[in-house]
Amino acid sequence: MVSRSKSKKNQKPWSGLLGGFVVIVVFAAVMGIALEEMAAGEGEYRRTVWDRLTGKPAVPVGRAQVSVQLAVELCRQRVARQLGRELLQSSFDQRSSRYNTELQVHTVFLDLTLEGRERDDIYARCDVSAVNRLILEYRLQNYGNMFWG
Repeated sequence: MVSRSKSKKNQKPWSGLLGGFVVIVVFAAVMGIALEEMAAGEGEYRRTVWDRLTGKPAVPVGRAQVSVQLAVELCRQRVARQLGRELLQSSFDQRSSRYNTELQVHTVFLDLTLEGRERDDIYARCDVSAVNRLILEYRLQNYGNMFWG
C-alpha cells in the first residue's frame, strides 16, 4: 500500500522550526499585553497597549465640569445596565473614591448587593472624566470566577 502523505524525507527541515518560532513570538506578544493590562489596573488611569490597539481615546483635556455626584450616578447607571435585575442595591464608597486633579478623573467605587450573593464583597470601579462625562475605565471586582473576577 502506498501512503499519500509526505514522508519526513520530503518535508523541509526548517518548516517545523519556523512554526515553533511563530508560536513563541505570538505567545510572548499576548503575554506582554496581558501583563501590561494587569499593571494598568493598579493605581492611576493610563492608556495601555490594548487601549491603543483598539482605538480607545486618551484622557480628555479641558475644563472640569462634572461633579462627584454626577460621576457616581453615571457609574450607577453603567452597573445597572450591565447587571439588570440581578442588582439589588448600590452604595457609594466615599472612603475609597477619589479625584485626580492632574488627570481630571473621578475614581468612583460602589459597593454592590446582588441577588443570591448578598454576603459577597462585590464592588464596581469607574474612572469618569470630569471634562466630558465619559467612563474611561469600568470594572466589576469579585463578580466573576477566580480568573476573571
